[in-house]
Amino acid sequence: MSGNNHYREYLDEQLKDPEFAAHYALAREKVRLEIFLENLKEKINQDAGKPVLLRNLNKITKYVRQIAI
Repeated sequence: MSGNNHYREYLDEQLKDPEFAAHYALAREKVRLEIFLENLKEKINQDAGKPVLLRNLNKITKYVRQIAI
């Protein structure tokens, strides 16, 4: 757990830099969006039904709207 504390302290210090904080926030959102898209791709490959695909697509759309604000 000590390593985690050192990482957290380091990250907290780095986040004081506005440029780093902006890049970090964008990177986190990019990863989340990639996960959503990968899940959608899995559903397509599994031949999930149209309602399932639409539900996944709606989640992505809602997420993009939230991060765009």
